[in-house]
Amino acid sequence: MRYYHLAFAGAFMLTTVSAAARMPATLFLQKADSLRARGPFALFSSELKKLQFEAEAAGDELHDEHAKLMAAHQPTPWCAPVIKYLGARELIVGMHEIPRAELAHMDIKAAMQAVFERHYPCPR
Repeated sequence: MRYYHLAFAGAFMLTTVSAAARMPATLFLQKADSLRARGPFALFSSELKKLQFEAEAAGDELHDEHAKLMAAHQPTPWCAPVIKYLGARELIVGMHEIPRAELAHMDIKAAMQAVFERHYPCPR
């Protein structure tokens, strides 16, 4: 029984660390711009998969947090249509709209949330 608790605690700590260790937004944007400049050859880059993984993980976390707030009937930071997904181009363009000084203090998840809040504000 004690082993089970240790395994659970270890798994929880790994999950917490991986969620907290997000890529800085400026690094993500720099790599995304670099890939975009490569055109169709970017599809063969291993860096593309890393960026996709980062963006999908951050998006999944934001989606889960948003769904929990909606289920609890609490205000949400943005009001995107349920079936709307943030495309790669939309994310990159949206990140370019965030002032550099502000972007320097964000990770990819925070930048993605800022893009959602700017493009899908909730009516007040």
